[in-house]
This record gives sequence, C-alpha cells and structure tokens, in this order.
Amino acid sequence: MNPLVSGPIFQICWVVEDIEAAEQEFTRQWGVERWLRMPGIVFGPETTTYRGEPADYVVHVSIGYAGSQQLELIQPVSGRNLYTEFLETHGVGVHHMAWVPDDYEATLLEAERRGMSVVQQGRVEGAGMEFSYLDAGPLGGYVELMKLSPEIRLMFASLIPD
Repeated sequence: MNPLVSGPIFQICWVVEDIEAAEQEFTRQWGVERWLRMPGIVFGPETTTYRGEPADYVVHVSIGYAGSQQLELIQPVSGRNLYTEFLETHGVGVHHMAWVPDDYEATLLEAERRGMSVVQQGRVEGAGMEFSYLDAGPLGGYVELMKLSPEIRLMFASLIPD
C-alpha cells in the first residue's frame, strides 16, 4: 500500500494551557525567534465539525519556526473540541503533525477509504485554509491534512527565519 502522504512534515502542534508561557519556553529552549499570535479564532457550526457534529469553539493560535520547521501552539478558550478533549485526557503536549498534500480532497477520500476517521474538520473563513484531523488509531494522536491558499503559504513562508 502506498503511503497516504509524502514529503516533509509541514507542522508539529502542541496543545497548551497558557500560550504566552509556551511561546516563551519554545523561544528559550528551541530558539523560535518570533511568533505570529492569532487570538480568539472562532470556529462555528457553519464551517466546522467535531466528531461528526457541528462545532462551536474559540482558540488562541501561535505559529513560529524552529529553523524551517513550523511549530503551532493551540490554547482552547471556549467550547468543546479536539483540543479540550486532548487536554482532559493527556494534558499539555504534542497533539498532531500536519501535512499539506498536493491534492487535499483526493488524500482525504483515500484516508476515509482506508478507514481513517475524521475527528475534526473545518475551514478558516477568509484565510484560505481547510483542515481535517485524522485519528491515528493505535499509534495515538492525530494527523492533520491541510489545504492552504497561495496567500497563506506566502504568509507562513514570511515567518521562516533567514
């Protein structure tokens, strides 16, 4: 069987309880030079599902780079979602790794064909981004598939240190 995704891991994400403290720790320990913090991102039932049901939640997100590796920090603020579930069952820690497949829709269909369940899915309104979290099964954790617009790709690339 062919691998579902190929190429480098695009992103590694930690779910945290205090995004500012987490940024400081990653800067101190791993040399992340700067963070793009996006507070209060709203995901509503029109664009997002959690475990197959419409979702309504708010998170704070920070994006930074350790070298060329994108790191994401997510702090749940309100509502029920995969991040609050993770904090309740595992505490703070690595939540997922993300890939940006060449063909998002085809990769998502293949994942479903292989029996991988989508546990959270949505899009960021006005940002040109879609996401689907797949349950990694017996391996634990999640794999995120991302669809990024050219504008989002450029914005992310501008954050990579020289």
